[in-house]
This record gives sequence, C-alpha cells and structure tokens, in this order.
Amino acid sequence: MNLQTLVTVLINCRNEEKFISRSIKSVLSQTHKNLELLIWDDASDDNTAKVIKSFKDSRVKYFKNKKHKGLGFSRCEAQNQIKGELVAILDADDEMSPNRIEKQVKEFLENKNLSIVGSWVTFKNENGKIIKDNFLKKYYNIYSTSDQIRDQMLWRNIFAHSSIMYKKDNAIKVGWYSKKLEYSQDYDLSIKLIKDYDSKIITEKLTFITIRKSSMSQSKQLQRIRLNEYLSILQKCKSDYKMNKKISFLNSREISLNKLKLILISDKSFITKCIFVLKTLINFPSLFFLRYRIK
Repeated sequence: MNLQTLVTVLINCRNEEKFISRSIKSVLSQTHKNLELLIWDDASDDNTAKVIKSFKDSRVKYFKNKKHKGLGFSRCEAQNQIKGELVAILDADDEMSPNRIEKQVKEFLENKNLSIVGSWVTFKNENGKIIKDNFLKKYYNIYSTSDQIRDQMLWRNIFAHSSIMYKKDNAIKVGWYSKKLEYSQDYDLSIKLIKDYDSKIITEKLTFITIRKSSMSQSKQLQRIRLNEYLSILQKCKSDYKMNKKISFLNSREISLNKLKLILISDKSFITKCIFVLKTLINFPSLFFLRYRIK
C-alpha cells in the first residue's frame, strides 16, 4: 500500500436522480486520483441511470439489478466487484470534501493495523442548508484511541456511514457484509472490524451528509426492521465482547431503549405499552432525559 493505492468508492442507490450527480462529482474531483467509483443501482425506475451514464469518466463502474432486491442484497453483490485495497463509502445523497480520500489513505499508511477510518461530518437538509452541529453531537466527540472507539461502538454506532473507509482484506477476513441484515450491515461490519484491529475517527469534517424528510418518516414496518437489526447487533456485542461496568450498563440501556421503541410502534394495547414504559424507566431512569437519536 502507498500514496497511490487504488481506492474503491462504493455508492448504493435507488431512485436518486435528484442527488446522485453531486455525489459523483464530489468523488471524481478528489485530490487522490487512483480510484474507481462503483455504483450499484437497485433497479431504479426514475432517471438515476441517465444521470450516472452522463459522466464519461472511465473510473465510473455502473451496475444495476434487473429487479428491486433491497440494500442488503445489493451491498453483497457489489462487494464482489470491488478491486481497491481500500473501500470508501458514500451514500447517493451525500458528498465528499475534495481531500477526504487522500487524508484517509494517509491514516492507513501510518498505522498498518488500522482497519477502519471515519471522520466528522457536516449535516445539511435537502435544500443544502447546514444543520447546527449540536443536532447530532455523537459524531463530534474526540476518541483518541481504538479502545475508546470500541467502547462507544458497543452501545451506539459513532461512525457516520458515509464517512468510513475500510481495508478490504480485513473485511474479507471478518465476513464482510452480513446477508442476514438489510439496513444495519454497516454497523455490523464496523463492529467486526474493530474487534481485532485498530480504528480511527478523523476530527475534521470530510463528508457532507443530507438529512432527508423521508428518513424521518419511515413506515412502522421499516422502523421495526431497523430496530430489530440494531437490537440483534447490540445483543451480539453483549455476548461477544468484554465490557467494563459502565459500557455494559450503556449497552443494556440501549437495548431497553430500542425494545421500548418497538413496543411503542407495535399493536399492543395502551395499557400494555404504559406498563412496559414504566418498567423500563424504573430500570433505566436516565432514559427519561435522553433526546431522540437519529440512526
């Protein structure tokens, strides 16, 4: 690996004609030039394909599912086409700062045991207006060591998905993307990578993330799937990792919080919901003071 290492930027998309052009432009304008942009389209039925094909750059590799298969399936298919030693992730509605890849590659060169690197991010709404930094404070804490990052990851995902770059060989060794998960594959992979390897979060805002109204108004069925996947990862952390007393408490509290969310969107009776809320708050009274966190 060297400064000119091939990096694969992976974008998964479906019906992203409104945003994907700026995402592609942000990748192709990187100061690190030795890259391939692998775009996996999950059977878009709008003008997404037309927008992508308008870019006449040989570094753009475009694949499309014939039928809508879902994000989980698409990621697993895309991983088989990745040629780079390093893999940078970008969602189709997000953007990279021009020197993001260059800075992340340097981190891997400085630490041979590094498996995953994230960064601070800037949040925008759909109109491009910057959202105040305190909106999602968990992405701006300073974690100086891999152990500090690992402790946090055992109860919450502190890697902004569009900010991460990981080492392909390490991902292969830990099983890469899970075929059992649809929406939480990124958290699952990050957890697997940090178990035996080093990790880092660069304290610079190297990615622009779009917060969309659609992500805030998901159907109950989709919310259930996301919550159940998140729960399964948290419970696996509890069984697979050694935790100190504080982290074990935070992990248990997060599990209870997600169970509470599941109950509240379920078809259970009002009384059943009230009883569950009371029991949860008795066990974890600090939940009462927690602000809602966006995943």
